[in-house]
Amino acid sequence: MKAVVMSADGSFDVEQVQEPDESDLVLVEARAAGICGTELHILDRMLEPPAYPFILGHEGAGVVRYVPPGTTGLAVGDRVAIYNFIGCGQCLWCRTGREEVCADPAGQIGFTQDGTFRDVIPVPAANLIKLPDNVTFEDAALLSCSGMTAVHALRLSEVALDDTVVVDGVGGVGLMVIQVARAAGARVIAIADAEAKAELAREAGAGDVIVLDDAGYESVAERIKEATDGLGADHFFELVGTSASMLAGIRGLGRHGSAVIIGYTGEDLVINPVELILSEVRVMGSVAAAKQDLETAIALAARGQLSAQIDTRYGIDEVGTGLDRLRRREVNGRNVIVW
Repeated sequence: MKAVVMSADGSFDVEQVQEPDESDLVLVEARAAGICGTELHILDRMLEPPAYPFILGHEGAGVVRYVPPGTTGLAVGDRVAIYNFIGCGQCLWCRTGREEVCADPAGQIGFTQDGTFRDVIPVPAANLIKLPDNVTFEDAALLSCSGMTAVHALRLSEVALDDTVVVDGVGGVGLMVIQVARAAGARVIAIADAEAKAELAREAGAGDVIVLDDAGYESVAERIKEATDGLGADHFFELVGTSASMLAGIRGLGRHGSAVIIGYTGEDLVINPVELILSEVRVMGSVAAAKQDLETAIALAARGQLSAQIDTRYGIDEVGTGLDRLRRREVNGRNVIVW
């Protein structure tokens, strides 16, 4: 079968590799896999694979081809999304539905185990979620990262009806955060670096968009205050990952506001604690999602409240083009591999 394989020198290629054997894992024939910025982080060694060669990809959806004997709830031919985090199933966090912070994880597809950029993907049965007929493979693959991440982040921040939410960064996750916030009944202000991204944000449901000018993030906190009649935002979701963007969002919050840091970054957040104390502002991190968050994202998609905004579809042989365009910031929405 074909797979996108990364080598120890950081290069990658589409290669013929051995198909997985029938064993105690379900085999899923790939139908769609999202091309995410996380793959760039892995190629750049911000996130290091456990060994080489390594198959890239952590988002996926497809059709069940093989089910191990004794498996219940799944059948050959089922359409499924892949939840990529494999918790231990025993710790407090796994037992309380928070497996994204499992104390002793068994692995993560596309991070510590070979990923989804291949024709056939072996997956534990517990990590598969059956898809409603009206949810496409493409949406399901992208929900298995961007969508579930958005749901998880909003749950952590406790967004409520009529809250004001600022979403900084109109990429794949940001567009999903906008939609989930709208589904929760919040007002959304997006921050975009170009008018094309601003239009995507409006299409996703943002009521207002701050388009960065030559001043960059220097004026963003004040512009957020102006857009909220001086009150500041209730929640800020950070997806850009620069020191300037994080500070601007936190300073644009109102009293009891929450700032949720989602995107991986190598930059530091340096702030005087007084800025947090006087307004009782919360700053928290949000890592991926629990399985229930993916289930919720799929349910929202089935109700027409959450979908992927797809820029370009590629065959697996064209993955290099998709990754190159992502690195050059030419993608409006998400790119996806299709089979």
